[in-house]
Amino acid sequence: MKKVIEFLKELRKKPYGKGVFFFGFYLIFFIVVFIMLNVGGNINLDKKESSFNSKLEKYNYSFEYRIILDNNTYSYIGTKNNNIFNYTYDGKDYYSDGEKSYLKEDSKEVENPIKFSKLFDENIINLIINSSYIESNTRYASREVVYNLLISSNTLSKLLDNKDIDVDEVPNKIKISINNGFINEINYDLDSYCKINDTCSSLNITINYKEFNEIS
Repeated sequence: MKKVIEFLKELRKKPYGKGVFFFGFYLIFFIVVFIMLNVGGNINLDKKESSFNSKLEKYNYSFEYRIILDNNTYSYIGTKNNNIFNYTYDGKDYYSDGEKSYLKEDSKEVENPIKFSKLFDENIINLIINSSYIESNTRYASREVVYNLLISSNTLSKLLDNKDIDVDEVPNKIKISINNGFINEINYDLDSYCKINDTCSSLNITINYKEFNEIS
């Protein structure tokens, strides 16, 4: 260590010594910043995954799944109980086991009435979150944390439609509100995905969750 200090002292006395110190300092500075940014990104990603994943899968809850599609609104209100989803839509009661859907009054199997149902699927939600990029987050005194995420239409098309597209686009936005580790709300702003797939002009979906582990 003494030899290193003596070497640095001698180097500083030389005409080019200050220049070496100057560039050396900034080189170390940028290396440290680069490491911090990468570590920070990984920490945020890990926290995001551990905060969001499996909470929906492990617990019962009540929900409202609301879709605004080209100024038309569709609303599904219900509960999840041991992987059975009971909900009301358009004045009728339904239930689903996650694969098949039934009318409650006669247990007749029907086509899934939930539009864009994959965006409500717990496993797909996890995949979307893990494939997204955290743009920003805000922490409130109430312990609520709101994450603003970005995801490309190409990524969404792969996850939802198993389709590969390659276009320049404006990313889609996802906002997730979490309190005490539980998701309060997910909001999808999917206008870009909607237009690129030529299925609609605007698409906004909000899922509200309540009563975690209180449904009996």
